[in-house]
Parts: sequence; structure tokens; C-alpha cells
Amino acid sequence: MVVVSNWMHVDVFTVDQACALWCGFDPAGFGIFNDQYPSEMEAVKQLIVGGIVSGQIISDSTRNVFHSIGDYSKTYVTREQLEKFARKKQLFPDFLFNTLAPFTRGKPTGLLSGALYTPVAQVSLPETTNRGGRPSEYDWDSFMLEIIRRANSLDGLPDSQAELVRDMLQWFSITTGLEPAESSIKVRTSKIYKYLNESKGKVNKPGD
Repeated sequence: MVVVSNWMHVDVFTVDQACALWCGFDPAGFGIFNDQYPSEMEAVKQLIVGGIVSGQIISDSTRNVFHSIGDYSKTYVTREQLEKFARKKQLFPDFLFNTLAPFTRGKPTGLLSGALYTPVAQVSLPETTNRGGRPSEYDWDSFMLEIIRRANSLDGLPDSQAELVRDMLQWFSITTGLEPAESSIKVRTSKIYKYLNESKGKVNKPGD
């Protein structure tokens, strides 16, 4: 089942929450009684803590009584600081850079069998060979801005979602030289057409 996660709207996280989201997990799956996290989360935690200790990430430990002994789990970090740090490292996790990503509930595979972990969104990885500099990635923010521009144009959006999917695949190809999977476009545009159809239903509802 595809759902929208409210974590998309949060701007301040504990280090533990940020690590879970960075790796594509729902932070609610990791409570105070967990004594072992997936290795990828441990690696990201070390990455973020290293950024805090080195001064690359500005954080708030005033409410974390354990930071003095090197435990930054409950230290607060902002989305803005995490994004700046990630860019420096040329890393682009979905929860920071792909705000339109679908959030899929389900059990991960190969991670601590039997644990109740819920994947949120997969970490973004370069989808083409890196030729130096910033890794290639799909610019979903510009994608949404282009849809807004088209919606505000004289012709507006196509009546058919399928037509918009074709148009946006062509837009990606022309503007970036890359084409994401058609399913990625469908997931994002389906939210738009679902909302528009629901809004029409409310407007046309008898008795209003």
C-alpha cells in the first residue's frame, strides 16, 4: 500500500530518527528497547555523528544529557543542516531530496529477520555512471515545478494521466538527457489526478 508519510513535513529530527529515514525506515520501528540496528543505519549514524563532532553539522544537544559521553542518539538536527551535509558528501537520500517519493509500508528483506521494521523510501543512488562531480539524479522538484507551470498555462494539464506521463518522460529526456522509469512518473502524477478528481466530486456534490 502506498501512503504519504508525515515525516515529509518534519524539519527537526533526533539523530536516531534521521538515520532511520536516511536508510528508508520508519523511525517508529526503532524504540528504546532495540539493542541492534541494521548495519546501514549504524553506518549512517556514524556519518552524521562524525559531521556533528567535526562541526560540519550544527546540532542541538541541550536536551540530550548523554551527549557528554558521546551518545548523540537524542541530539537534534535540522533538515536544512542534514541537506547541506549530504550535498557535501554527494549523497542524496530520498527523505531529504525526493519529497514526492512514495512511502511503501512493508517488511524489509535481509535485515534482522523477525524485527518489525517498516521501510519508508529507498536511498537515492546515481542511476547513471558518475563522470565526476555531483552524481546524476532525477530532479523531482523541477519536475513538480514544470507540472505547476503547465497547470497554469492556457491549455492546463491533459485530461488523461497517461498523456501527462508521456509528456513528462519526454520533458525529462529533453531537459536532462535521462528518463526515469515510467512507473516513477505514474506514482507521482496519480496523486495529482486523484486529488483533482476528488475536488471535482466535492464541487459537483448535490446539495452544496
